[in-house]
Parts: sequence; structure tokens; C-alpha cells
Amino acid sequence: MKKLLIVLLLTTVSVGLISHKASAQSNALSGIGDESDYYKFASLVRKANMDAALTALGSYTVFAPDNFIFRDMTPGKLDSLTGDQTKLEAFVKAHIVKGKLTTMDITKKMTLGKGKATLTNLLGQPLVITKTKDNKLLIKDSQGNIRHFLAFDMKDPHGVIDGIDDVLMPGK
Repeated sequence: MKKLLIVLLLTTVSVGLISHKASAQSNALSGIGDESDYYKFASLVRKANMDAALTALGSYTVFAPDNFIFRDMTPGKLDSLTGDQTKLEAFVKAHIVKGKLTTMDITKKMTLGKGKATLTNLLGQPLVITKTKDNKLLIKDSQGNIRHFLAFDMKDPHGVIDGIDDVLMPGK
């Protein structure tokens, strides 16, 4: 009887661990909850079917725009974005770089880069990170738009999420 209970317990634990691991792998940006200031971007990542692509990267850093940006967007503009899968995927990829980069990692890159760190998003376009005179971080997309960091190093099972105050635009 004891052996049977032990076998049942081990089986239950093993199945639980496997299903937990599978759900973590298939749910990209699970570090952004429904109450987060960045959940709208996470929902666009899922709508773009980027879960498998992000999991395949191994690790990533996401620069997630704040929810207010999407609330202020005209319904037509947001519908245009979400209605075109290619456009939506490019939009999402403009906000993601390969590799888990904490604020400390980015700061080291900035030191080596004499005040700036150039990262490459999933579209192959540059994202340049610099500091203001009062030590606030800025990120510039390939279109020259400059955005401010709002939050740093939010944990995700496969990477890091940093909050920014506006969207990054994919280059042409």
C-alpha cells in the first residue's frame, strides 16, 4: 500500500511539473499579468501568434509600451494593426531583442559604447539606448522616435520586460 501511494504521489508531481513547464513555454510574456500596466502589449504578442517564436529564441528582452498608448490610439488605427497579421507581427518584433538583458547589462553595454548601447530588434533594426543628463534611460527606434523607460527588469520565464512610454515603430 505504501509503495502504491508513493508511486501515485510521484506520478502526480511529475505530471504537474510537465504541464507547468509546457504552459510556461507556450505562454510568452506570462510575466505580464492581466492587471499589469503592459497587458495590452502582451495581448498583441499573443494575437500575433508570437508565443512559439519567442520560446524558440531561448531568452529575450521586451520593451513593452504602457497601456495608455493603446487607449489613446484611435479605434481605426488599432483595428488596422490587429487586422493585418504581417503588420501586427512586425509591430511586435520591433519591441523585442534576443537575449535576456537586465538594466545592469544595458548599462554595461552603454559604458562600453561610450554612452550608448545599440541593440538589434527581431526585425534586424537598431534600437539605441542612451541616458539623459539626469540619468533616465531613453530608447530610440529605427525611425528616430525617442521613448522613455517607465519600468525595469520585470521578470518573465524566458526573459526580461522593460516598460516604455510609447510604441517603437518598425522601419521601412
